Amino acid sequence: MRSLSLIAPLVFGLTVGLAAQGPQTTHTMPNPLPATMGGNYFPFGNTTSANSQHVQFIYSGKEINATYPILITRLRFHSTGACPGGAMTQVTISLSTCPLAWNAITTNYAGNMTPATTVVVRKNATINFTVTPGAGWAYDLKLATPYLYDPTKGGLCFDWHRQPTSVITGGFVGGMCGNATNPLMGSRTYGAANTPTAAGLTASANGYACGAEITFNPAKGLYSSFSAKPTEGNSPLKVQFTDTTYSSAGPVTSWAWDFNNDNVIDSKVQNPTYVYSAKGWDTYFSVSLTTTDKTHPSSKVTYKDFIRVNPSTATAVDYGKGSTNKPAPSPIGMPDYTYTYSASAGVRGYYFTAPAQFIVNGFEAPNTFVPPETDQTVTCVVLATPPTAQFTPTAAEVVYHATGKANAIMRPAKPIIVPKGHFFGVLGACHAPTAASPFRNSYGNGEYFTTVNSHKIQVKRLWMNADSRLNKGIGPMNPSSGAIGRVFVHVIGNTSVPGLTTGGKPTLGGKPTLDYNAGFSGAIGSMVIMGAGRLPAVKTPFGNLLVRPPFYMTIFAANDKGSLPIPIPNDAGLTGLTLNWQSVHFNMKDALYGTSNGTEWFIGK
Repeated sequence: MRSLSLIAPLVFGLTVGLAAQGPQTTHTMPNPLPATMGGNYFPFGNTTSANSQHVQFIYSGKEINATYPILITRLRFHSTGACPGGAMTQVTISLSTCPLAWNAITTNYAGNMTPATTVVVRKNATINFTVTPGAGWAYDLKLATPYLYDPTKGGLCFDWHRQPTSVITGGFVGGMCGNATNPLMGSRTYGAANTPTAAGLTASANGYACGAEITFNPAKGLYSSFSAKPTEGNSPLKVQFTDTTYSSAGPVTSWAWDFNNDNVIDSKVQNPTYVYSAKGWDTYFSVSLTTTDKTHPSSKVTYKDFIRVNPSTATAVDYGKGSTNKPAPSPIGMPDYTYTYSASAGVRGYYFTAPAQFIVNGFEAPNTFVPPETDQTVTCVVLATPPTAQFTPTAAEVVYHATGKANAIMRPAKPIIVPKGHFFGVLGACHAPTAASPFRNSYGNGEYFTTVNSHKIQVKRLWMNADSRLNKGIGPMNPSSGAIGRVFVHVIGNTSVPGLTTGGKPTLGGKPTLDYNAGFSGAIGSMVIMGAGRLPAVKTPFGNLLVRPPFYMTIFAANDKGSLPIPIPNDAGLTGLTLNWQSVHFNMKDALYGTSNGTEWFIGK
């Protein structure tokens, strides 16, 4: 079930005078800043693709050298080169605490922010940029009212929202940080304005966000706060409350808890437990805590609708592990698709160090563009030495290059043997069958950790700004950090396990999908079964069975992958119904069968 944030909100309404309390600290993120930075137009640049943007930068609280509540008075953002100045209109900027880990954020903008700690610091305003002759601090956000933030409660979210009708002059390329030498515990989401879901996000292993500088003071005073676990569940729900109150004078001397907002004190211990009871769905309880110390006035905080009993939120949870009845060629695992990068002459991919010898017998560039393209081009290189900037592989190092029809596995004339310790690189994209058609690169988050024949590998970005159809793959290539171009590389010896996921939430009146993929080659048919409970992995000739019989629905499909729409009636009587799904796949020719993981639906609102 979806968990409400455990991040405790802090008290706002601070005055300007508080900024003068205590010594000011200025700190960069990352610290130190790298000598050179990557560049990105989002959100400060002025290009067609960068306009009308909603962008979030999330910086881990550990990036800030404070373990106590602070008052942020200033944020500056770095450019990667000269900034001519200029301005943008209709920009709204908010600051918030991120309830998720910096490298676990999602494309749900609202989910990356904690409502109780969100403050709008610029609303539909004109934003001015600073003229810089070279790389420097090009945007300076000064706060008339300091922002109260606790680095121990979660990451700092900087939310920039520019309307489509914004008028832009000037702007600059943001200095994006995060590499092995200067890692940054930061990430970003980005997309068009006025949409609840971002088009993509970047949360690579070494981080990816604009280089920033934060100026702050220690917060003085008494600030009541607390966390709870769990914050939602079925009745009776036992909740453990944990006091996280901060006092600059310390210690806290008393606690008064009101667990159901009836103005009656229910407990006076520091870390109490309480059992909530309710009938029916979605009963909410507000919780208040009043604390005192020996120096400051008492502090009261109320978390509105903090505890939710008998939640009806629709959820889909994957569980268990399927299996195949024998090893089969299968692709190296790739990150989920985030967005499509289109370029007239630019193809993307990845590289990694071979942890042991392995054998490649197929390639496929994912056809994720809408509408789908018809062709694909894939280039594969095997190098004895690490790839360097602007290296050009030799003809001998290009071990595979081909253009063929999309949505098919392209096979080399003979399997490609990759020796242990060599560097394996692949580039691939889809396109139309004309010389001038753009490449459609399927992007996923990088750097990415996966496996080849059960050996762990780290997949890093590889790119080439040239038309690989013309140079046959013998052109300048570059390794770098950031998002990778997804290419499915089929490796002999992997044990491919079919996958089943849910598209959309199983809500009343909705039409979620079951997205199935056999994963192994030669599969000619699929079957999706539905029961009303989980099973431990029961071995069968077809793979592990994870759905408890009897099967109330069986759906057949004459292909190896696809999506099945499952309409759900808008009937409140179905609220709370639990359904379990699993897919089964067949390769009759090779007597190869496989079952997917299980997917459990909780039908709700």
